[in-house]
Amino acid sequence: MSALLRGVALSELALVAVLIFLSVCGGVWLSIALGRITAIWPANALLVYFLLKHPQRQWPALIAAAVVGHVAATIVMGDSPIAVVWLTYCNILGVLIVAAPIAWLRLADDFARPKPLCLFYALALGPAPLCAGLLSAIYFHYFVGRGYLLSVLDWYATDGLFYSIVVPVLMTVRARDLRNMFAREERFLSLVLLGVVAATILLNYLAPAWPLAFLFFPVVILVTFQRGFAGGALAVLMTGAYLMLPVLTSDPQWAHPLLSLREKVIIVQVFIAVMGFSVLLVGAALAERRRLEEGLASAIVRAESAREEAVVARDAAEQANRMKSTFLATMSHELRTPLNAIIGFSELMDSELHGAHSDPRYREYSGLIRNAGHHLLSLINDVLDMSKIEAGKYELHRESFDFRDVVRECLALMAERAAQGGVTLRQDIPASRLAIEADLRAVKQVLLNLLSNAIKFTPEGGSVTVGIREVNQSLALKVTDTGIGIPSDQLSRLGNPFVQLRSSAGATHEGTGLGLALVRALAEMHGGSFRIESTLGRGTTVTIAIPRRVQADQHAAVAVGSRQ
Repeated sequence: MSALLRGVALSELALVAVLIFLSVCGGVWLSIALGRITAIWPANALLVYFLLKHPQRQWPALIAAAVVGHVAATIVMGDSPIAVVWLTYCNILGVLIVAAPIAWLRLADDFARPKPLCLFYALALGPAPLCAGLLSAIYFHYFVGRGYLLSVLDWYATDGLFYSIVVPVLMTVRARDLRNMFAREERFLSLVLLGVVAATILLNYLAPAWPLAFLFFPVVILVTFQRGFAGGALAVLMTGAYLMLPVLTSDPQWAHPLLSLREKVIIVQVFIAVMGFSVLLVGAALAERRRLEEGLASAIVRAESAREEAVVARDAAEQANRMKSTFLATMSHELRTPLNAIIGFSELMDSELHGAHSDPRYREYSGLIRNAGHHLLSLINDVLDMSKIEAGKYELHRESFDFRDVVRECLALMAERAAQGGVTLRQDIPASRLAIEADLRAVKQVLLNLLSNAIKFTPEGGSVTVGIREVNQSLALKVTDTGIGIPSDQLSRLGNPFVQLRSSAGATHEGTGLGLALVRALAEMHGGSFRIESTLGRGTTVTIAIPRRVQADQHAAVAVGSRQ
């Protein structure tokens, strides 16, 4: 039982069985009342709708519910066991011929498009009613005594026309469309349009001698244009009820002497089917236009967004180009300065301008050459390191060490430069060991860059203090100077490559603008953070936080970076 249900709710199966039962009872009763003429048969169209609205794995349960409803109805209406079995089989066969190809081709989800509609009408007006009619006519011919061809035509006309009338309307009209029709802002116009349909019906009723039925077509199309499938379906329903009721009640208006009741029923159904088909064509065209308009609007939005992104990218590229140009100009000056010193003092020594190489002045020159070489090497290392970081190829080689040793070593290295500038170096570090897992060379580079910047921008008589504190499993390195400070509106630019805020200061404050960018990049590669605080004229504080222990995800990130 559970395998048969396959996710279908029992309430839904009960609904299918009840609807099929009521529609079969109504169709059989009406046929008997009209002299065994099959006039209206909506049961098969309803089952096609339920099948197309559900996945194929649920079809067995739905068909079983429909068979129960169909069999119960034919038994209640007094049909023989042979009729119950044979006619039920014929009805299910016709339903499957319509529904199965559409489901297999996955065309049921967008029924209003041309391809599903064309396939549906080809099946609903072709093999489905024809095959079922040919088989059902065997029963009517041999067990009821009706003509075989007449039985085929009756079945074909009734089944095919109701497929064409009911299924497209149910598949294209949605509950939300009907709700939208009568929403507060749309209600008045919707009532006016339906009033036009009612007025056309009244006009046809009051002037039966005039051939005014053609007015139904433009009125139905008007409602469809204004309210889509939902409005067109309501208009067709109102018109169809007006046209069918007089025929079924033998109204004198339809008492045409040359037409039988069966022929009049078929003519009315054809009329309704043609109107329904017109609604579908117009509704499908409107839906397609709406999709195209939405697609065009979306494309315009994307194009506008792309244009804005292109403008932003162009501005960013122009800014980057300006920064690169500034950097190249700065680098050419920075590289030329130590190279000129190296070349100039080397030529003086080579020419023995002051006599033999034993002259004390040559020792001074060699020291200047050595210092210029170290400065040049530092510049080149900064450029190479920044290039590796931007390319994702900078590798961290982590090891465990005492952070205090790094601070003492870096302060010793910068002591002479600080003394030359008249700057006092201070340290504020704990007495206990501060173990950390990090790249020793990178940490030294960070601290040396921070000390170099602090000394460079601190006037004579000022001080630079290096402090370390443990904060939340991280070591916070803080370098504070009493220098000239930085304007608050320019703080956000610091830490970006090639940015120099004091380039106007000339040779007094030289540099490539890579120092703080390297500091920030190396801190972030360690999983740490970079923060800078400054007050113009009072000094600057740069804080670097680096985790003491390496997390698993940081190991993975370093490994990925080394493979890029």
